[in-house]
Amino acid sequence: MPDDLQAHWESFRKRFTTRTHDTSEHAYDYIYGMLTMDKERCFAGISQRVRGEDGQSLQHFMSESPWQGQAVFQTIQDEVCQTASLAKGSYLVLDESADEKAGAKSAGASRQYNGHLGKVDLCQVAVLLGYVNWQSGPWTSWAWLDGELFLPEEWFSPEFAQQRKKLGIPESLVFKTKLDLGLEMIRRVKKRGVPFEGVACDELYGRDAQFRADLDQEQVIYAAFVPLNLHVYLHQPRIGIPEKRQ
Repeated sequence: MPDDLQAHWESFRKRFTTRTHDTSEHAYDYIYGMLTMDKERCFAGISQRVRGEDGQSLQHFMSESPWQGQAVFQTIQDEVCQTASLAKGSYLVLDESADEKAGAKSAGASRQYNGHLGKVDLCQVAVLLGYVNWQSGPWTSWAWLDGELFLPEEWFSPEFAQQRKKLGIPESLVFKTKLDLGLEMIRRVKKRGVPFEGVACDELYGRDAQFRADLDQEQVIYAAFVPLNLHVYLHQPRIGIPEKRQ
């Protein structure tokens, strides 16, 4: 694994450098710790294990360093585009992932649905776009193509203004639903030429007629769960105002 991890890190390290600083070693430390440690996988625990340090440098790298998450995703997308075996039989998977929080000081932390726990709880939620191909070889190929942190609407209220500023949330950011974020990500990877044959998503997206219409507009094939009580039509219904009787 060390050789594979080194090669993986080398392909991404340019995304963690600026004109004056190279913080890519912290990216290596973080990945190494997450893959090899089964407990204490926090900044302090990883730094102590890998370099015998207190974790402040790693925390600064993850929280304050100016590297861009979208640039990392673009590298992943470029690798997918360059892999010939993924040209056919690949699909996008749109879903969310929640992370429990003890307090509301993290960006987007709120009482909201946590899919891991199956209940409403204090957590952060990210909207994620996965990538899967069952035909690329003896093993199924998986990748994480894109992702956005979901900020609940309450986070854009005046009561959260100071918290937004403290956490560095851009003033230009506006509220977007999970469906908005998901559609934006699908459009991004489509524009970058990532090969895929369709999109799979759960009923949060499938029950929304506008979301499905937007995918149709993008000429994207989709397979979406819908609630059992959702009305569907086998043929397009005629909708309009009936003629006035004489």
